[in-house]
Amino acid sequence: MTEIVETAAQIFRAKGYDAGSLDDLAAALDLRKASLYYYVRSKAELLYLIFDRAISTALSRIESCLDIEDPRERLASLIRHQAITVAQEPSFFSVFFDQRPRLAADYEAEIRAKERHYLHGFARAVAAAAADGAIAPVEARYGAQAVLGMTSWVYKWFEPGRDDPEAFAQTCVDLVLSPAAPPPGRRRHTAKRLPPPSATTSAADRPGLSQAEPSR
Repeated sequence: MTEIVETAAQIFRAKGYDAGSLDDLAAALDLRKASLYYYVRSKAELLYLIFDRAISTALSRIESCLDIEDPRERLASLIRHQAITVAQEPSFFSVFFDQRPRLAADYEAEIRAKERHYLHGFARAVAAAAADGAIAPVEARYGAQAVLGMTSWVYKWFEPGRDDPEAFAQTCVDLVLSPAAPPPGRRRHTAKRLPPPSATTSAADRPGLSQAEPSR
């Protein structure tokens, strides 16, 4: 069953739900179309199984992230989890986000309930991080949606082999969270500032000026 759902996600990602067919799926799996009905009742149920796989994968680690005591690291863990999960499952999340209008009404309530649970977890983490001073004092729901939007869009452009999911996840963390305070006794490194040019500094020695510029 796992192979059927994974292959269907790849087909629906490549062709779209409307154009992708059970005939395509059967051919990709080297099965007769009639054999597919032993596993799934319809194409609509197959789409639901893809949606459920995507949201269930995302939910699988959220509780362990929320159990982290430190609010800053709790939010950082959630951001990493979301970014890496979507980057590693581009077919599932492409279908999840792009084919949402095709999900049958019979399945909508179940998927939406899982989404609300997921969003609520992020909102709680954002609120705690804001209260702790790890992030700006933003409205929790807006902050959660902003984080989810940033980390979810990766499915549009991520290319395995070219892009690193861990590096992308850390980039998202760095954009959202202010740098952690350095250990006691250790000063934070800052970029060296160049002194302003003095009246006696020649034009050739000033940053940004070509040495070919004539003196005045």
